[in-house]
Amino acid sequence: MNSLYSPDIIGGAEISTQILAETLSGAGLRVSVVTVGAQNRSIGVVTDTVGGIEIIRVPHNNLYWLGESKGKSGVSKVIRRLIDIYNPLQLKEIRRILIHLKPDLIHTQNLSGLGAGVWKVAADLGIPVVHTLRDYSLLSPMSTTDIHPFIKGLYKQVPLRFSSCVSAVVGISSHILNKHTEAGLFAHSIKAVVPNAVDGAVRSIPKPAVSGALKLGCFGRVEAEKGIAHLVEAVKQLPPQIVERLYICGEGSLKEQLVKRCADDPRIAFTGKVTPAQARELMSEVDLTIVPSTWDEPFGRVIIESYQAGTPVYASAVGGIPDIVTDRSECLFEPGSTEAIKRSILSYYHQSPASKQRMLDRCLEHCSNFTSDALAEKHLDLYKQVCGSMLSRPKAVNE
Repeated sequence: MNSLYSPDIIGGAEISTQILAETLSGAGLRVSVVTVGAQNRSIGVVTDTVGGIEIIRVPHNNLYWLGESKGKSGVSKVIRRLIDIYNPLQLKEIRRILIHLKPDLIHTQNLSGLGAGVWKVAADLGIPVVHTLRDYSLLSPMSTTDIHPFIKGLYKQVPLRFSSCVSAVVGISSHILNKHTEAGLFAHSIKAVVPNAVDGAVRSIPKPAVSGALKLGCFGRVEAEKGIAHLVEAVKQLPPQIVERLYICGEGSLKEQLVKRCADDPRIAFTGKVTPAQARELMSEVDLTIVPSTWDEPFGRVIIESYQAGTPVYASAVGGIPDIVTDRSECLFEPGSTEAIKRSILSYYHQSPASKQRMLDRCLEHCSNFTSDALAEKHLDLYKQVCGSMLSRPKAVNE
């Protein structure tokens, strides 16, 4: 179960869920995906097939569909998420589908549009649940906006209560898992950290180390929490002999402001939104990828994509990023600091050719930790553990 599914993709969670579903199907499991469609209640459930997998799309039964969030006010987004806390219409539909499917196990992902109440439905039916934490939506209706503590506390009560119905919980990083367990969720669940698989061709041989001015790349949404303003300022303070070019690849609300700020520096290029293939090509051309996020990134898919292209990454020490970089001591910097970014760029620039080559070699070696094969193996082991444990038939939580 996940909020959205292909072709409805708004972020990494949808991509990761599809990779997981197709990987498990390829490993011999019979997989069905329950997700939320754009249709209203009058149309009912719509079933189709994507990549050979049955996709069951339930009506959104809310103010609006998650896929139509762009342009909605902050208030309407919070209200929609509050309705998610316990949506009887949605849970009735989910119960009917589960009775029909008779699954041996349910693996929930992001639950916006479905709600944590699906865990109680599963428990009532005696079906074990594994849940993967991909964002912070169980803790707050808005992850990057200040919300009144009372609303946060109210919102968290249902996930807190119903998480006792979850047999096992998976964090895509140790940070996101700890964040939820420290908040009291999943107290009695089996706990595991399984990083996302990142599909994509891995460069066959390492890039040769180069000396001289650097070409830098930054890939993703151009929003305040991505810390791009600090990267821009750092580059503006470094001479052309150090940084030849900075490519900022993506769109967002901060782009126009940053374009104006960089009008006097032709080294800084804003490419706008590009296709995944174009982003990969640009990743392979730059000398170094910078990920300057200032918020708790749950994972950091762009880091692995850059490694697959053979390009080292320097990134903020936030969220799940420390779990996935090649070298914590070298590749992490303080978030929200222009000076820290400058020091990291200079550190790479001044490395010897041999040291740079070791980093380039390590990029490709590191990718083996994030393959579909590794993902399948870890999940199949967890499923066996869940279905054979005392937690495999959790007691339902009384309403």
